[in-house]
Amino acid sequence: MNKPCVDIDNWHEQRWSNFTCSLNDKLVDNGSKTFFSPAGNTYVRQKAVECCTKLEERPEMEEVKALLWGKVYELPAFEDYVRVTRNTTLTYLGTNTPLYLEYEPLAEDCGGSPDVINITSSNTVDFLTEIKCPKNPLVHYDRLKWKDQWDIKENYREVYTQLQNLMMITGALESDFVSYDGRQLSKSHRTKIIRVKQDKKFQDNLHFRLIKAVEEKYKSISEYLEIDVKNKQQFKQIILR
Repeated sequence: MNKPCVDIDNWHEQRWSNFTCSLNDKLVDNGSKTFFSPAGNTYVRQKAVECCTKLEERPEMEEVKALLWGKVYELPAFEDYVRVTRNTTLTYLGTNTPLYLEYEPLAEDCGGSPDVINITSSNTVDFLTEIKCPKNPLVHYDRLKWKDQWDIKENYREVYTQLQNLMMITGALESDFVSYDGRQLSKSHRTKIIRVKQDKKFQDNLHFRLIKAVEEKYKSISEYLEIDVKNKQQFKQIILR
């Protein structure tokens, strides 16, 4: 088990040029006539560009107001989640001590960062949680009607992909999706929790698409360098010689 990365800049460096759980829904089939959708192809090219450039500052997405709102309220959300579930064994990784975990089959190119994990006595992860704190109260209001993981898959495929991907990485068999809005006057409606189990068919498809995305990333890099590059180790040898 990796230790939490206290240096937030190092965490951004670890993720740079890698396909990460929070964005990998761009790679999932959405009915596009091509293998990847236009957004998926752009995502692959962006990772190729990142591989060939230095990270000088934190990605712009970290400055989006909606994301900043979520970061501010994530800890209160976790505390209420623990209050509701009475599960005090969970480890909150938060925004200041994130943990980046590699996806072992594609370790140098894919990974993710769970919000909350449960670490067993054998130092493995058997459960994880993803917390979302929407800025628009209508979003949480609508989520209160959701009943199971299939509602998440239908209405919020980005986080469904994220949770399935994180379970693939950690080996956890189950996870929780948590939506939180501390502005709710009804205390019992501030936290919505939905249990999500492994969806093997979805995971197998995502694994196949991650393999293809990595191949396409190095194909793009090969065209840029005009030298055949198959993986990150070979890329480093070529670029640093």
